[in-house]
Amino acid sequence: MGKKSGQALQSNCKRCCWARRSRRRLQGDEGQGQGKGFSGLGDAKALHEVIDSGELHSVQAYYNLLNPSAGQPVPKDFSALDYGWLIDRAAAKGMAVAVIRVLAAAALTATPEAGGGSSPEPLSPGSDYALDLKRAEKVKFLAGGDVESLAQAAIRFALMKPEISTVLVGFSNASHIDEAVACSGAGGLSEEAMTRLKKLWDSDFGNLNR
Repeated sequence: MGKKSGQALQSNCKRCCWARRSRRRLQGDEGQGQGKGFSGLGDAKALHEVIDSGELHSVQAYYNLLNPSAGQPVPKDFSALDYGWLIDRAAAKGMAVAVIRVLAAAALTATPEAGGGSSPEPLSPGSDYALDLKRAEKVKFLAGGDVESLAQAAIRFALMKPEISTVLVGFSNASHIDEAVACSGAGGLSEEAMTRLKKLWDSDFGNLNR
């Protein structure tokens, strides 16, 4: 790929055939990079195939309160793309996992107008911004007690999964930086909160898009 040793290589995996081509290309790049990774977006079967190859070292996983399927159980008819426990699958292969879209393009913040509602296509299928805003309304109960805001709840939710190596918090407002800093050293969500969340996921947030 023309990369110097030591650089992390990132591929964006969209379809199975593309994944296979990428795999063959990476196989021919031995010695070119000490850390090869890819963005885990697109067809879940293709992503799992790349992970199972055992040839890559890291993956960026789409994971948040509104689509937790990369690391939590969701129903078969879940309206957002089901990543099928991608995080756990990657961790089992010894891969580092960095999660993205933790704040769902600001849908999980007090300032959703600062987020990604203007994007023509969602980064992940089924996670249209308008739908995510409706889903976010359903999880506002998480803010309270020692969890000062919905944004902090979202970040702490990601931090509490041990298979995750890094939480990449996208900032669209300066206040989001403060929210992230406040989560340093904080604990995860309560057992009661997680029970309520799982009921929401099981119902697909009340089938908001149907």
